Amino acid sequence: MKKILFLLLSINIFLSCKDDNIDKSVEENHIHEGHEYVDLGLPSGALWATLDVTVNNSVFFSWGETDPKQSYMLTTYQYLAGADSTLTKYCTDASCGDDGFIDGKFELQPADDVAHANWGGNWLTPTWNEWEELYSNCTWKTETDEEGVCVFVGTSKINGKQIRFKGVGAMQGSNLLYAKKGAYYWSSTLISDNCMYANGISFSPSSIVHKEGKRPMGHCVRAIIPGDRSSLNLVDLGLPSKIKWARTNIGAVSPEDTGLLYAWGECAPKPYYDFTNYKFCNGTPQSLTKYCTDNEYGTADGIRLLDSVDDVASQLLGEGWRMPTVDDLNELIKECTWTFETINDQKGFTVVGPNGNSIFLPFAGTMWQAEMEYKNIRGFYWSSTLDDEGDMWAEGLFVNQVSPSLGKEFTRASGRTVRPVHD
Repeated sequence: MKKILFLLLSINIFLSCKDDNIDKSVEENHIHEGHEYVDLGLPSGALWATLDVTVNNSVFFSWGETDPKQSYMLTTYQYLAGADSTLTKYCTDASCGDDGFIDGKFELQPADDVAHANWGGNWLTPTWNEWEELYSNCTWKTETDEEGVCVFVGTSKINGKQIRFKGVGAMQGSNLLYAKKGAYYWSSTLISDNCMYANGISFSPSSIVHKEGKRPMGHCVRAIIPGDRSSLNLVDLGLPSKIKWARTNIGAVSPEDTGLLYAWGECAPKPYYDFTNYKFCNGTPQSLTKYCTDNEYGTADGIRLLDSVDDVASQLLGEGWRMPTVDDLNELIKECTWTFETINDQKGFTVVGPNGNSIFLPFAGTMWQAEMEYKNIRGFYWSSTLDDEGDMWAEGLFVNQVSPSLGKEFTRASGRTVRPVHD
C-alpha cells in the first residue's frame, strides 16, 4: 500500500540558478573517495553526496544492481528468474520468490549497493529512515535551471546548507520518463510486505512523496556517508532501565506497519510455521535440539535466553540491538500508559513513556502453519525468554483492545512479530 508520507510543498519556481550561490555551496563541501558531500547538520550525522552516483555516464540503476543497462525490464533484472514474482534474492514472501524462495533480506548488502560498489569507502545508498531524516530537516523549493530542468533544493533547517536534486526522470524498459520534470531515488530498504518493490522518494514540481518503486525500474541513487543509523529508529521512553525501544517492528518502515513474522530463535521469515520445519527440533515439540531444560522435550542444555546468534534483532540490526527479555516487556507494561488507537486502518496501542515519548505497537496477529490468525485483532510479540511452563513455548507480549499482558505459552514454532530494544 502506497503511503504518502509528505505534504505537498509550497513551490517557488525560479527561471535560473545563480552561479554565485552554487560556487559558495561547493566551497563549503568536503571530499570522500573523490566525491563531494555536504554536511547538513542532520541529527544522525549522515553526510549526503552533492551529486548522483554515475556509472558509464548513466545515473539510472535497478534496485540492488551496481551497473546501468540498456533496458530496465523484468527480463533484464538481476534478481528475477526471467518473470514477475520469481525473485532469487531479497525476498521476504515466498509467493514472490522463484519456486517459493525466501531469504528474509530487506536491506541491501554492501556488495549489491551501487554507491558502495562504485564509490567505495563509506559510501552507501541511504535507508528509508535516512531519506525521512533528510526531508524533515530541510525546507524545500523548486528552481528551473538554464536548460529548463527542474531542480529540487533542500535547505537545512539546522545550518542553512543546501542539497540539490535534478529532475532527470526515470527509466522503464528503454524509455526515459518525466525527463526535466521529476526524479525518483532508491533507498536501500525493501518493502517487506510486497518485496517486488523497494522504498524510495519521488520529486515533482507539486510534491515530494514516498515512492514504492518496482525493483527492475531505473531510478537514481544519491549516496551518503552514514552517521548513527541506530539513532533513527530509537525511542527513549524514559524507562528506569534506560533501554531504548525501536520505533518499528523488524521489517517495517513505519510504526503502523506490522513488519515480518519469525519463529522464536529464527532469523528469517517463512511461508509455513510449525514444528516440522522449526530450526531447533527434529520435527516434533518433544525433539528440541536447543533451548531445552527438560529431557521430556528433547536434549536438555539449560539455556533459557536466546543467544545473540539466534536473536533476530542482533543479527539483522547489529551491535546494541536485541530482542526484549520478559523483564523488559514487564517494565514497558508497568511504566507506560497504554491507549488503544487505529492509525491508517491499523489497530494497536500507543505506548507513552514516563518522559512523554511514545511508540506504537500494531496488532499484527500470528501465523500457524500457512494460516494467518488475528491480524489487526491481536498482537503477539516475542521476548528472548523461554517459558518456564514448558520448553515448547517462549514468553512474549500479548495485546488486544482491552489491555497488554505478558503472554505465556507462545508456541516457539509459530510466526510472530519482534519489536527490538537497544541497550
